[in-house]
Amino acid sequence: MVSFIKREFDYALRMCAYLAGNFNQGPIPLPTIAQKLFITRGIAHKIVHQLKKSEIIKTVQGKQGGVFLNRSPEELSIYDVLQAMGFNATLNECVKKPQICPLIVTCKIHLFFVKQEEDLINEWKNRKISEFAFSDGDLAVTVSS
Repeated sequence: MVSFIKREFDYALRMCAYLAGNFNQGPIPLPTIAQKLFITRGIAHKIVHQLKKSEIIKTVQGKQGGVFLNRSPEELSIYDVLQAMGFNATLNECVKKPQICPLIVTCKIHLFFVKQEEDLINEWKNRKISEFAFSDGDLAVTVSS
């Protein structure tokens, strides 16, 4: 099955939500973030590189270094993070390339997908990372015997 949201995009959203839960508390070492969120260091580095290019996060080198959000979690949207990661999927090819279908003018299915995609993107733009923020206390996992 092909996922609409790649795993890497999901990890980026989780990293931003974790950084939002620790906003204004200084940089967090990337190995710590990777371990706590069960992300390999290689993937974590790749995500940080993408998010840094888009100025969503900043990094600090050195012993006290790490990663932190460069934007307020109340202003940063899910859509911003997905765009920074290169999200470009569509619900149906005809939404982005209407010229591929000769029925496009009368096709109710096309109109349905256009509306669904528009609604989804608007929802992503309106939902802020602050709504999904979490910190170490939220990561406590109880093991049942």
